[in-house]
Amino acid sequence: MIGLEMTVKIDPKKRIEFIQVFEMSQTSDDSYLERISLQLFEKINETNTFLWQEKWQSAESLTLYYQDNRFRATMGAISILGELINFNQVIFEEEPTDG
Repeated sequence: MIGLEMTVKIDPKKRIEFIQVFEMSQTSDDSYLERISLQLFEKINETNTFLWQEKWQSAESLTLYYQDNRFRATMGAISILGELINFNQVIFEEEPTDG
C-alpha cells in the first residue's frame, strides 16, 4: 500500500475553512475507488498543526490523484489557509493476518 502524509500548520482564524477542505476531500467518485483511507490528525501539543494521511492501493492510482484538479485545489487551499510543513510519499506495511 502506498500513500501520502503531509503536515500542515493552519492559521487559527482559518481552522474551520481547513476542516471544510478536508471534509470535501472525503467525498469520492469512481476516480477515487482505489483510495483506501483518508485521515486527519491534530498534534496535541501544537494546536492547528495537522497530519493529513491518505492510503492508496497502488502507485499508479496515487500518481493519477496527484494530477487531479481536486488534489491541486486542495494543495492551493492549504497554501492560502496556512503552511505546508512536510510532504512525503510513504509505503505502508500491510498488517499480517492470523490464519
